[in-house]
Amino acid sequence: MHQAAMQATGVEGTYELRDLRPEDIDGFVAELREGRYTGCNVTTPYKAVMAAKCDSLEGDADSLQVVNTITVRGRRVVGYTTDTDGFELALSQASMWPRQGATALLLGAGGAAAAVALALIGVPLLRLRIAARRDGAAESIAARLRHSGDIAAVAWDPRAIAATSAHSAIVVNATPVGLDDLPFDPRGAPRGCSVVDLRYGPRPVDVVSAALETGHRASDGLEMLLQQGLLSFEIWTGRTAPPGAVRNALLRAVEA
Repeated sequence: MHQAAMQATGVEGTYELRDLRPEDIDGFVAELREGRYTGCNVTTPYKAVMAAKCDSLEGDADSLQVVNTITVRGRRVVGYTTDTDGFELALSQASMWPRQGATALLLGAGGAAAAVALALIGVPLLRLRIAARRDGAAESIAARLRHSGDIAAVAWDPRAIAATSAHSAIVVNATPVGLDDLPFDPRGAPRGCSVVDLRYGPRPVDVVSAALETGHRASDGLEMLLQQGLLSFEIWTGRTAPPGAVRNALLRAVEA
């Protein structure tokens, strides 16, 4: 995706994968400070870890204390998250952005889930409910955002999830698990409920397929990946890449 963006905008460089162990983090941050890289993306499970290593956090990253994008300014490491805006852009383009006064159910409490929660409370919603597999994780996000409205944690339990989703305009799976391991079955969601799964592989994404089978509007995370990637690229380079060319490259990569 980023190679296609560089080619389309005439930016010289390469985008490479670094698979780091926890003990490698400090050394990698030192490489950033030394100017080996212009910046990087950060994915699970290091979004909060890398946020703590940054010299400063901008915008939503400061609010959430997680990053998915880092840029280097001089010898300063600056962190951002483009997940919040990427999620909103993706859903808006699919005409799935919830209306003001809607209820939303969010499954998950990691860095991506926190970014989605921040995006959703900007609607503003009537209520946001968050469920997570780890005890206390959903409550932690809810507590941080509770000043923004009616936000609360619900149990990671099929009965509690079904009761909440029955009144939800949108359900978002921000966990790495699929249909067999979720306490939520989109086929039982109310007719007007939209279903979003932030996973984009393996394709077709099972939660999305199940939702589509029963006539729900549904989307996987590929468009969000594209939008947050385009925003990251602009942070690094100051240039706007053409979405069409980058989307085509991304589709080829995930379908290869």
